[in-house]
Amino acid sequence: MARSKKLTTEEAYKRQLARNAEYNRTHKKEAYRNQKKSRAKSFINKDATAEELKELRVLIDERLEEISEN
Repeated sequence: MARSKKLTTEEAYKRQLARNAEYNRTHKKEAYRNQKKSRAKSFINKDATAEELKELRVLIDERLEEISEN
């Protein structure tokens, strides 16, 4: 049985980028949703002011009510 060649760090990185691109192509909705979720979390954790967080809390509570009614 032939042994598989160990990838260099650069080769592994390029292969992973290709896999990510393929996933994004085949799962467009999920990838887009993940991107939006990541941006929202980043905004909340890094940039939001207290006033903005209070506004977001109101929006989140309204959305939770809407979801629980359905």
